[in-house]
Amino acid sequence: MAYNKFSIDIISRVLLIVANCYFLVTEYVLGDYFITIINLAILLFLQTIFLIRYLRRINLQTIEYFDLIRNKESGFRLKNTTDKNSFSQLRKQFNDTNQIIQDIRIEKEIQTNYLNHLVNYINVGLFSFDENEKIQFINPEAKRILGTENIFKLDDLNPLNKDFADFLRHIKPGESEVIEISEPAIKQKLSVNCGLLILNGSEIKLVSFQDIDKHLYKNEIESWNKLIRILNHEIMNSITPITSLSKTLKKYFYDGESIKSPEKIPSASINRTVEGLEIIEERGIGLINFVNNYRKLSSLPKPNKTEIDIHKLLVQTKSLFAEEIEGNNIDIKIEVKPKDLVLNADKEQISQVLINLVKNSLQALQNKKEGKISLFTTKQDDKISIAIKDNGKGIPDDIINDIFIPFYTTSETGSGIGLSISKQIMKLHDGTISVSSVPDKSTEFTLVFNSQ
Repeated sequence: MAYNKFSIDIISRVLLIVANCYFLVTEYVLGDYFITIINLAILLFLQTIFLIRYLRRINLQTIEYFDLIRNKESGFRLKNTTDKNSFSQLRKQFNDTNQIIQDIRIEKEIQTNYLNHLVNYINVGLFSFDENEKIQFINPEAKRILGTENIFKLDDLNPLNKDFADFLRHIKPGESEVIEISEPAIKQKLSVNCGLLILNGSEIKLVSFQDIDKHLYKNEIESWNKLIRILNHEIMNSITPITSLSKTLKKYFYDGESIKSPEKIPSASINRTVEGLEIIEERGIGLINFVNNYRKLSSLPKPNKTEIDIHKLLVQTKSLFAEEIEGNNIDIKIEVKPKDLVLNADKEQISQVLINLVKNSLQALQNKKEGKISLFTTKQDDKISIAIKDNGKGIPDDIINDIFIPFYTTSETGSGIGLSISKQIMKLHDGTISVSSVPDKSTEFTLVFNSQ
């Protein structure tokens, strides 16, 4: 609309100038009216001046607008008028465009502030340096870990470790390395990661690091606390009834503070004592078994790896539970793709893992009609996965993160080390074990091995 109005104004002014030129030339050729010729010449001059002023006015407004944009003066607005001329339309278009630019800048500032807050409050040290080894950016956590505020160039890190600067020069993007630093009275091990950015044609190295000693210590304390709670629970469960029963049995043989003579001890007391000693023996054996289980968990041997036919291994595992499977009418299926898939692992240890998982599935299917267990294996890229899935009672969300903790069990007859040992075995094989469950619907354990 504004462009059409502008075009009409220019065309009409040009046509008037052309018409004036025609009449001026005609009068000049005829030479009849000298006054008319002067008037037409003056009119032509004025028309030309007005056209130049008209174009210059638009040009000045455009220059003014772009000068303001270049100087980032996004808050200005050109004065709108009620005129229907092209200048009013042009000002409106400029103002609308400026509002869009202003909205984009506000959105960009919000995103920048968000990222700045995120970087400043993240629990990871971050800094970057350019090709001249000048520190471009460093967040508060990095200053806290490094114990200094005065870091302006890469060599400023050398007091913490004489090789620190050289270490950062040579670490490659995507690599993760560990370096030890020493700030006053404190030694730290940092896990360092590096990335590379290209900004305006310049290479910027982005470095992130964490104090791994701090995190390892925290995790270690949490693990010890969990283990101590479990050990305390199990030992107290055995010692408390033994102590209580011993006091009760002791009363049968005392008369006040003196020991009774044999003829004064009734046969019923002797019988109860024998029963009590049997209970004490049983609890003692249980405590010994608990300690032996702990020893098993803490002293697993290094895997003796051989090539294993996975399909054959799964069939053997199924055969071990044949009686229980048939007695409870459980449908168990085995699927291996490809069928001749081979796994390089310790057969005895992996058999133990599979036995533990199938046993857990059978327990989850107790009193379950149409119980099903699926054992299926797949290979993708350099990973081999073995999954054990059942349609049993599932694992509640509030305990699923605890099932791999040593001695943790929800079963009255379980020792609580089966899954813990399974996890240890998978770690020894550089593999993983994971679980997913939907309560009252299904549970699936997945073993993942590197096939290389």
